[in-house]
Amino acid sequence: MQRLLTDFRVEFLDRVLEILWRQWSALGVSGHGPNWKGSVIDPEALLAFSCTIGRHDARLFDAIVEWVQLNERFINVQRAKRIIKDESFKGKAVFGAAAATAATSVHAGKWGGVTDLSNKKHKKAEALFYFEDGSALPIVKDADPRFREYGFLRDRFEPRGVARSFRPEPPSNLQLRLRALLGVNARCEILLYLLLNDEGSPRAMGRDCYYFPATMTKALAEMRQSGYVISRVEGRHRYYRLFPETWKKLLLQSEKKPRWIVWPRLFSALEHIWLFLNQEGLDSKESLVQASSLRRILIRSVVPKLNRCGLPLVFGGESAHLGESLLPFFVGRVRDVLSDLEHLGGIR
Repeated sequence: MQRLLTDFRVEFLDRVLEILWRQWSALGVSGHGPNWKGSVIDPEALLAFSCTIGRHDARLFDAIVEWVQLNERFINVQRAKRIIKDESFKGKAVFGAAAATAATSVHAGKWGGVTDLSNKKHKKAEALFYFEDGSALPIVKDADPRFREYGFLRDRFEPRGVARSFRPEPPSNLQLRLRALLGVNARCEILLYLLLNDEGSPRAMGRDCYYFPATMTKALAEMRQSGYVISRVEGRHRYYRLFPETWKKLLLQSEKKPRWIVWPRLFSALEHIWLFLNQEGLDSKESLVQASSLRRILIRSVVPKLNRCGLPLVFGGESAHLGESLLPFFVGRVRDVLSDLEHLGGIR
């Protein structure tokens, strides 16, 4: 049982990378099977998570940077910064290097604060990419100077023509479609939330969409003046919904709604799982020590996020597994989560 987690690491990485490939393919990265289907893709959460997992697939990572170069006007940088901070994503420095590489002179100002090196602590440079076994991918030609500024060593980035502008038709791209129509702002997130959840309060929308409640309250009050958004008061809270139903027919173009997933929470939970599985010397620890460390991570960083991300599966039950019996329970539950995601995206 001591090697159970180490062996599961390879399966976990392969399945998560497949999920990322499918989502990025839906957004416009070419060459990797059918697109994502059952939910709307969150580009900021996807980018934040990819800055960690993408380091184990150089081809995917460079395709993402190229895609951001083409579609950067539709990226909500302030929301991305809040997602990275609130959900404690660990790829902040990689995100900054990728953003600095992708940013064009036209949109350079919007990336301010993400690409700023003035507050960055100098550190010894480390490899950006890794092989499946965890060993560093060496530099073959010239090191990329932009990534070196951020403390990462890699070959010089060169676009390969594998990214294109997103297509508006697929339901998976609805968030970007709304931004193309209405601009990159809180109203797009509000409209998406109401399309998929029927009704919600400013606090719930702010929590799930990563905006301040005051921002949502102000935007909703103005949107209500249009007559397309209505509200009702229950106790101390005001709840909003879309009116009329033609909004859903126009924008969803299907009887079956995509599932509402809070991707920042879900991807953050998966990132914490990956960082635990990928830690150096994990297989040298006794099973009881592994289980003890795992329990802390599950309680603090995984279970609360997975149980509030919108997946039908409830992750809990770890308290019933004492000692090393937690390890096979954990592997089984994570497999269930990945299977749910694969089913949602039409992968399996």
